[in-house]
Amino acid sequence: MHNPRLSFRAFLLLFPISAFVLVLLSSAVILKKSPKTTQIGHFHVHNHLQRASSACDGTLYPELCVSTISVLPDLASKSLPELISATLNQTMHEVRLSSANITNIEKKLKSYNTLEEAAINDCLELFDNTMAELKVVSSGLGPKGSSVSENYHDLQTFLSAAMTNQQTCLDGFARSSGNVRSIIKKGLHNISHHVSNSLVMLNKVPGVNKSKPEVFPGYGRVKNGFPTWLSWRDRKLLQASLNETKFDLIVAKDGTGNFTNITDAVSAAPNNSDTRFVIYIKAGAYFENVDVDRKKTMLMLVGDGIGKTVVKASRNVVDGFTTFRSATVGEFHIFFIFHFFPSL
Repeated sequence: MHNPRLSFRAFLLLFPISAFVLVLLSSAVILKKSPKTTQIGHFHVHNHLQRASSACDGTLYPELCVSTISVLPDLASKSLPELISATLNQTMHEVRLSSANITNIEKKLKSYNTLEEAAINDCLELFDNTMAELKVVSSGLGPKGSSVSENYHDLQTFLSAAMTNQQTCLDGFARSSGNVRSIIKKGLHNISHHVSNSLVMLNKVPGVNKSKPEVFPGYGRVKNGFPTWLSWRDRKLLQASLNETKFDLIVAKDGTGNFTNITDAVSAAPNNSDTRFVIYIKAGAYFENVDVDRKKTMLMLVGDGIGKTVVKASRNVVDGFTTFRSATVGEFHIFFIFHFFPSL
């Protein structure tokens, strides 16, 4: 007579054995296929690492370079501009982290001197500048951006500025007795190293013309007496005489203009303008530090000539100012022009 309990007990005894046999059989199948699968996997990994090593060859920080781009999927098919763009994305992430870090430090510090406070504010502004510069470079590398080969020197300049910003940030703490500098130093070095690697990779982009056919290095190529990046409207504006120029604002020490100092006039200029905004600064000695915010785009300051319109200032580190804040006229943006009318 059939006993259900005995059958169930037999099932319990035989099931593990059957399962084990099935595992062995499936393993045998896998083992048969594994050499080919392993070869494909090794080939893919080899190509992946070879592409990363090739792209990072010549960089000052190759380990950081390889670790940054090796996480990209389908790396072997990526172009060099795409690898630079990926590196810049990581760099911008590091900038955001450093900005958040120094903001938290500022909140946690129970007491800090005036110089440390100024240095912290400098760093936050420099981080903003760095983000703006890296975004400009990224847009030049993307599919909708301009040709890398045609704008190599501009991209190089923005990357160099972004790298310099980190050292300028650290320099602000040079005379500080606190430990803020040591806390943020590692993060800033990571940013600088990423940008340094990007500069080397940019230099290797096919078709890039590294020669500098410039009369004044840094100002771009000159055509008909003007840099090629200068629009025809700006060229016409620079060629116009005093009587032919239309000013948006006038600064005059004697009160005959809209403002008596340059700082107030610059503050009154529109933010993110896409048309040229001209401020005429009449002859006189202006004792002030003029900070031109990066939002003041398309700004043009016009003076009466060298020795006539004079801007003076005396900020220095000894008096509690950082190097970044000691500039007489400090500006950050692409379309800033300072022009003097020729002396008559």
